[in-house]
Amino acid sequence: MKIFSKTNKPQLVVAAALACVMLIGSVSAFAVPAAQVAVTTAVQSVTARCCVLINPMVRVTEPTTLTPVIVTWSADYNVSGTTEVALSVNGAPCNAGFGPFVLQEPVLIAGSDSITTSQTRQWVVPTAALVTGTNTFRVCVGGFSKSQTVNIGFSTLTVQIGK
Repeated sequence: MKIFSKTNKPQLVVAAALACVMLIGSVSAFAVPAAQVAVTTAVQSVTARCCVLINPMVRVTEPTTLTPVIVTWSADYNVSGTTEVALSVNGAPCNAGFGPFVLQEPVLIAGSDSITTSQTRQWVVPTAALVTGTNTFRVCVGGFSKSQTVNIGFSTLTVQIGK
C-alpha cells in the first residue's frame, strides 16, 4: 500500500518547499552584516584601573526610527585580579550599565600552566544612548577597584540592530 496517494504528492511538495523557505529565512535573520563584526587576533595588554578603550571599534548606521542594539563581545583573556569590562557608545565614557561588567578571574587547573579563559559578554544598548545615523561601539577594560593587568587575545565584537 502506498503511503501517499498521487493527489497528496503536490501538497507534499508545496509543504516541503515552504519548510525550506522558512528555514532559509530563519537562518538569514540571525546573520550579521560584515561591517557590524570586528575580529582582533593580536594580543592587547592593558594595566590600568577601569576603564581603558581597547580595539576594535564597530560602526552601525541606525535608521531614522531608532531601535535598540545588541552588542556581543567574546574574548580569550587573563587578568591579574578583579577586572571590569564596559562599553563606550559614540565616544561617551565607558558605561557598565548596559549589562554584566565583571570579568571572571581564571583559576589555574592542577597540572596546567595556563590561566587564560574565554567569556562572552552581551549588552543591550537602549535608544536613549544612540543617534540617527552612524553609531560607534568600543569595549573598555581595567581593574575594578585598583589597577589590574588585562591580556586579551583573540576577540570578536558584533553589533546587531533590533528589529
